[in-house]
Amino acid sequence: MNETIMISPTSRASKRTKNRINERGPVFTKEGESTHGAQWLLRSGKWFGWMPRNQFHVECVGEKFIEKVLG
Repeated sequence: MNETIMISPTSRASKRTKNRINERGPVFTKEGESTHGAQWLLRSGKWFGWMPRNQFHVECVGEKFIEKVLG
């Protein structure tokens, strides 16, 4: 299931979510998700943690596509 994604915070994202995306992202590896998909387990470098799915947008999926976007 590990896939590379690029995310951005929603307008209603918590300060914690915004900080994690600013400090660790915007590119993460999706490692898993909770039973109902309400939270995703994300990794960026050594950081590894859960983020509420309703607090971020998935902008891009796939390492090659993200490289083109960040170019």
